[in-house]
Amino acid sequence: MQTRTHYRCLIVVGAMAVAGCGGSVARITGTVSHNGEPVRAADVVVESTADAAQQFFGVTTDDGSLYVGYRDKPGLAPGAWKIRVTQYTLRNGQPLPGGEAGQAIRTSGHVVAKTYLFEQELTGGQNTLELKLEAAASTADASTAQ
Repeated sequence: MQTRTHYRCLIVVGAMAVAGCGGSVARITGTVSHNGEPVRAADVVVESTADAAQQFFGVTTDDGSLYVGYRDKPGLAPGAWKIRVTQYTLRNGQPLPGGEAGQAIRTSGHVVAKTYLFEQELTGGQNTLELKLEAAASTADASTAQ
């Protein structure tokens, strides 16, 4: 009986090693900045270059920190990903205020939205990204000022 338990433990441990114990998925943290300043309340979309249906969404905090949600998954598959960061500014180009005031202005539609595109190779484990909007490979103007 003890031998069966021992073999079961070895099978479970072996399966965990094959699965990578969490190291076989990519997770993202990092910051988003523009001209050295943190970008707050930016929308982030992370899309697989191999399968456009594989999309994950995130947002930046007041200090520009990047957070991405993985739904019910432990992370992303390692590989090539497109990252779109949409920065919202006031019509005069100034950043939105933080907190609820900025969110209220943003939802009112009285903002300019500009989307920056990045391509990123993600590896298994933690990936710390520093997304500098002024250095983006390409930008797409998605102005929505009303």
